[in-house]
Amino acid sequence: MAASILIAPSADAATPTASQLQQLKQLPRAQQEQLARQYGLDLDSLSTSSSDNGQRNAKKAPQYPERIGGTDTVAEDRLQRESRTDRDGALKPFGYAFFDGKPASMASIFDLPLPNDYQIGPGDTLDIQVFGKENQQYELTVKRDGDIHFPKYGPMQVAGETFGEVREQIKAMFEQRVIGVNVTVDIGAMRTMQVYLAGDVKQPGAYTVNGLTTVTQALLASGGIKTSGSLRDIQLKRNGKVIETLDLYDLLLSGDSSNDVRLLKGDTLFVPARGAQVAIEGEVLRPALYELNGSTTLSKAINMAGGALPEGYLSSVSVKRVTESGIQQFSLDMSTAKGQSFIVKNGDDIKIAKSNDALDNAVVLRGEVVRQGAYNFEPGMTIADLVSNAQRDLKPTADLNYALVVREIDAERNTEVLQFKLGRAIDQPESSDNLRLQQDDQVFVFNNGIDSKFWDKTQYIELAQDTREVQSQDTLSKRHSNTNPSQFDETRQDDVYIDQATGAEIQTQNKQNQAKLAKTLAERDEEGQTSLREQELEPIIERLKDQANIESNAAIVEVSGAVKYPGVYPLPANASFEQLLDAAGGLTEAAYLRQAEITRRQVVDDRLTVRHYPIDLKEALKGEGPRFAIHRQDRINIKTKPNWHKDNTVELQGEVRFPGVYAFERGETIQDVIERAGGLTEFAYPKGAVFSRERLKRQEEERLKMLNRQLQREISSLALRRQTSSAQYTTSPSEALSLAEELQNAEAVGRMVISLPRALEGDDVANIMIENGDKLYVPPKNPVVSIMGEVQFTSNQLFEPGMTVSDYIESAGGTKQQADTDRIYVVRADGSVMMPNNSYWFSRSQKQLEPGDTIIVPIDTDYLDGLSTASTATQILYQMGVAWKAVKD
Repeated sequence: MAASILIAPSADAATPTASQLQQLKQLPRAQQEQLARQYGLDLDSLSTSSSDNGQRNAKKAPQYPERIGGTDTVAEDRLQRESRTDRDGALKPFGYAFFDGKPASMASIFDLPLPNDYQIGPGDTLDIQVFGKENQQYELTVKRDGDIHFPKYGPMQVAGETFGEVREQIKAMFEQRVIGVNVTVDIGAMRTMQVYLAGDVKQPGAYTVNGLTTVTQALLASGGIKTSGSLRDIQLKRNGKVIETLDLYDLLLSGDSSNDVRLLKGDTLFVPARGAQVAIEGEVLRPALYELNGSTTLSKAINMAGGALPEGYLSSVSVKRVTESGIQQFSLDMSTAKGQSFIVKNGDDIKIAKSNDALDNAVVLRGEVVRQGAYNFEPGMTIADLVSNAQRDLKPTADLNYALVVREIDAERNTEVLQFKLGRAIDQPESSDNLRLQQDDQVFVFNNGIDSKFWDKTQYIELAQDTREVQSQDTLSKRHSNTNPSQFDETRQDDVYIDQATGAEIQTQNKQNQAKLAKTLAERDEEGQTSLREQELEPIIERLKDQANIESNAAIVEVSGAVKYPGVYPLPANASFEQLLDAAGGLTEAAYLRQAEITRRQVVDDRLTVRHYPIDLKEALKGEGPRFAIHRQDRINIKTKPNWHKDNTVELQGEVRFPGVYAFERGETIQDVIERAGGLTEFAYPKGAVFSRERLKRQEEERLKMLNRQLQREISSLALRRQTSSAQYTTSPSEALSLAEELQNAEAVGRMVISLPRALEGDDVANIMIENGDKLYVPPKNPVVSIMGEVQFTSNQLFEPGMTVSDYIESAGGTKQQADTDRIYVVRADGSVMMPNNSYWFSRSQKQLEPGDTIIVPIDTDYLDGLSTASTATQILYQMGVAWKAVKD
């Protein structure tokens, strides 16, 4: 039913007839929308004007062909074909997309001038206007016999003549018969006629068309041609004879529509099966399947595909041909007459490969340069020709003392590395550093480590002091992302900051010192990180490693120790000791100039031996002494000065006369640094001093991890045990595991228990040496004793000399029922732990409590709640009663 609603579009999307609207309403909504989109119709507007438009269109000839009967399968066929092509990824046949989508909008034929070559036939209505001496209007319809009848002048034969001929004939007739009049002739209404579409079209059948319908318009109205149909041999048959053949490739490729003739009544459009076809793929403008029309050369076939792309390799075009003996391969050079005149056949697969994208006659510049990329190579070209001006051609971060040329030396693309100083090559073109380049050389310019984002942007320099401090804290947090973020964070309380390591209250003026100390600690963690230079060199190092074989080792060396960028470096040709130091960024201030060491692996009598060679570094830098050759895979170690260390700092907090961060020399003790800080204040409580050490903090973190793993194993094994009938576990294994997970978040503090009074007295044991990052907090006197744990009321009690542990517990309301009174312990103010005597400890002599002590009453882990005990006792009594009853009976 839907096929009868094929409506050709106009400028305003032509309105269908009433019968077509009725059929449209009977279709499913999805199919209605599909047809509306295809033909440019508005469903809402059609519903309101269907009756008037239907009456008007019933009297007029169809502007575009209307199909008579049949089934509409255009949309379904198109969707299936497109989805199949997309899914398979195969080449699409060329030209069939011309019929896809809705037909293009065209102006109404009633608004267009009628061409003079339009052939008049029965059914056409002529609109004749006579004005002048007489004014008459005639609307004359061509009869079946081909005549029109004037009321006054009789019949006139017009059928079979063109519109231009008929117009002139009518004008001549009036000029002969009527004097003093002018005549205009036009077509009032065109005739309708029936044509037939057959063969491989999507909607074959009979179509009602107007007199201006051409071959392509009829094909568009039918939904197009199937992919099995030919686009190059469309036949127009009249009275059983082929009178015209249309090749759509002329229209599609050249825009030639000279063979797109008009149809006449009873014409038949026949689309035969597709003829010979070739596949053209690769580097062409339109890869597709193309139909051949007669003998076709390879050159003509490629031109049908739009020609080859610039990157297409035309010196060897591949043509695969299926024969009875198998697939025959042809490789044709399109620059020769033989290749251009090669005749392609049905089923040939033509492929134009891509040209080699390798650089030819070029050198490549990479790294810290303004314009990276390939440059034209000219014989005699040098580094100074490639980079002539440091400010114009290089970034501010370019290292002028170290650059490399990577050169391929054989057909296997093995490489060698040449090292030079870029700054000297630019400033002194006559120097040996201005290397002569060869074709395909690659020049690498490395980073000098300067933060250009800061130094080259004025807005960074104008940052406020507090903003820089915040940035320092942010940088510290990022560098310690592998630990708890609160490790170095400080809790803000107005103008006071709480140090998480010691619990000290730090005033705002000391915040900058805190950030500097944290930054010093963070710099130590950076020593094992990969430098930017190592990352830049990694591709070169990996390529040199891949070249290693049984005959030669990889051309790399390792530079370690007191250099700016320790790591693995390419061994340049004719390398010197000084060049490798330049590669590593030069010596640091910690370098020991009297001696360096080269470690070399050698194979002696098929055994690998390692030998060490000392070098006087000072003489080597001056160029004095014997010249030491560097071999592949040598290891150069630049030693550090004895007793060298970075700025070691310790922080003093609390009740010292001048708290702050102090630098110290190795060997200094707690007593030494406190004396430098002016000693303790009169309010200090030395017995409660808190000492924190970074090294212990790291050890504590590892122990916490080990304890957590051990606890999880024990909980897992506990879950597998069978619970006894006499007691139930008060905590499920899942709850215990959640507690173990909380242990993972426990923060290590790295606290060391010290006796500050003994240290200040010079005790050799208590007066320990300080280390970098240590913190010492001396609290003020705090006459308070804390009671925590399983007591009735956790509280802080005023310290009273002579009061015992039991006295303080009773002042807190006594212990709870689940308290473990046998394991009560006291945490001293200095962090040490005191365990009271287990027997008669309430009355026997023991160490006296001191201010700042904390009494902890732990929970009894073997405690059974009252319900479990009562339940167990009830079961026992019940079983005893049953047994007694049995015995009694």
